[in-house]
Amino acid sequence: MKLTQEYTHDIEDRFKYGYIFVLLLILIVIMRLYFLQVIKGDFYRFFSTENSIKATKISAPRGAIFDRRGQTLVDNRPSFSIVVIPQYVVDADRTLNSVSGLLGISRERLDEIWEKRVKQPRYQPLVLKKDASPDDVALIKSRKNPWQDDRDPFDLRGVDVNVEYQRTYPKGNAATHVLGYVSEIDPERLKQYQKLHPGRYRRGDLVGVRGLEERWDLLLRGEDGYEERIVNAVGREIDYEGMSSELEKRPAVVGHSLKLTIDLDLQEIARDMFGEKKGAAVAIDVRTGGVLAMYSSPSYDLNRLASPDGNAYWNEIASHPSKFLLNRAIQGGYPPASTYKILMGIAGLAEGLVTPNENVSCHGAYVFGGRPYRCWRKSGHGPISFHRSIVSSCDVYYYVLGLRLGVDRIAKYANMFTFGRLTGVPLDNERPGLIPTSEWKQKRFGVPWQRGEDLSIAIGQGYNVVTPIQNAMLAALVANGGKYLSLHFVEEGFDVGGEEVYRWSEPDDLGRVDVDPKVLNEVKEAMIGVVAEPGGTAHRLSVKKATMGGKTGTAQTVAMEAWTKCTAEICRDHAWFIGFSPTDEPKIAAAVIVEHGGFGASAAAPIVGAILQKYYDIEHGYEESGREKK
Repeated sequence: MKLTQEYTHDIEDRFKYGYIFVLLLILIVIMRLYFLQVIKGDFYRFFSTENSIKATKISAPRGAIFDRRGQTLVDNRPSFSIVVIPQYVVDADRTLNSVSGLLGISRERLDEIWEKRVKQPRYQPLVLKKDASPDDVALIKSRKNPWQDDRDPFDLRGVDVNVEYQRTYPKGNAATHVLGYVSEIDPERLKQYQKLHPGRYRRGDLVGVRGLEERWDLLLRGEDGYEERIVNAVGREIDYEGMSSELEKRPAVVGHSLKLTIDLDLQEIARDMFGEKKGAAVAIDVRTGGVLAMYSSPSYDLNRLASPDGNAYWNEIASHPSKFLLNRAIQGGYPPASTYKILMGIAGLAEGLVTPNENVSCHGAYVFGGRPYRCWRKSGHGPISFHRSIVSSCDVYYYVLGLRLGVDRIAKYANMFTFGRLTGVPLDNERPGLIPTSEWKQKRFGVPWQRGEDLSIAIGQGYNVVTPIQNAMLAALVANGGKYLSLHFVEEGFDVGGEEVYRWSEPDDLGRVDVDPKVLNEVKEAMIGVVAEPGGTAHRLSVKKATMGGKTGTAQTVAMEAWTKCTAEICRDHAWFIGFSPTDEPKIAAAVIVEHGGFGASAAAPIVGAILQKYYDIEHGYEESGREKK
């Protein structure tokens, strides 16, 4: 009994301290309520009825993009947008009429924008005019009355000016299809990105579309900040002493920048030499797989696309028959023509079906099935070896070799050298092209392969379809001795302070083509002869200071019997040239296709030659005048 009483007294003593603690808490709450409701009551009552806290977004500049030598490809500039915040609009009709009169925007267009408010929160701004001029900004600022009444000619309650950043491109159309562009996120993309990256994307955000802007959007875009401000009933910012310390602010985080493998000077050479012609140029570092140049013609102007009339410009190029949006470097499919003889030679030598010293007689045509298959040189080449068959591009030699190999063995080697499959270049919508097999034709047309078809595919015609990036890879694999490459555009990424946040590294398991290096060297020497030896189809390039090897190609676009009757440009052949440089230790490989350009030697070879020569000049420190830098 005694123990129980002692235990009860101990519990009662502890409860006494609990009572004191609770009383203190209640006293603190009462004092705080007295301060807020009595001492500061009038202030907060006025603040709650007449004012509100507005969170203003602080836009984060996207990271810049530079070429491999630090030349600017993409940058930012400050831009003003005229916006309206539905939450602060009192008389929508008067406000929209005011904006229309001041900025010259049609009321119909403003009504379209105003209708979007029903699909978003009322505090979220609607953009009335992007990239507004300083005069537009001055008009809005000067006509906005903080004490609005019915006598004012303009009602701009809810209308404001936001400072953002506009993408700018110093060389607007030099690398369009590689870079891509920036646009407001669409609902479908928003839904997809929010699922993949929770919390990073919101309605109204600007995101990369196409090209590297899209591929590297997460790294480039940075993070927007915000700043809380006190605004009155008409949305005008006001200040109250003592409140600033209670408002939150988060600074914007600038996006990371990229240094590419692309060389701006090579891009400009391709652009300038293509002019109005259609086609594509690709250049690759044969040691690393870095894409040094990728140009698709016709191109379009990224600065104009980012301008206020960007939507109209987009509609113009999107529906244009010239297909401005098509990246011909990775999406354009063409017969490889005589550039395919490189692949054929590799297959024939590797399979032992032809030797370097064996001669094949060319009398200007090869008769098969009672039909003559003609060589481009009507008089023929006479007895011709493998080396000279590449140098002179003899068709008859490859008719014979095609019959020896057969379609399926040709396809085996074509796939080995990335034809008929994706190269893995890190851009969307790459096409695999087409390399036919006997099985493919049976499935596609329901008829067996005919041996006579081996002759047409052997010289790169028939069903063969390749892309410029695939042909550039062929040249690169011959030049580097068969080492597979991991194609890439981005060398490194770094933050605003210059600290590295990303660096490309070569995968460990790239491997090599399953061909004896001696075979590749034999083909490489023949390609060098195309330029260096008299009678070579690109011998005119031998005057260049840069040593180079290559292969011409002229792809028929219509049947031979129709070709003689058609004089329109669309009936002209496509012109190919693939090559590498320098010849002793190759560093760069390139491929060019000129649609309906005629002969490869005259239309495509000069462009590749100019690209390879420019690369040589850059590597050796030469000025444009040709004089070496000191």
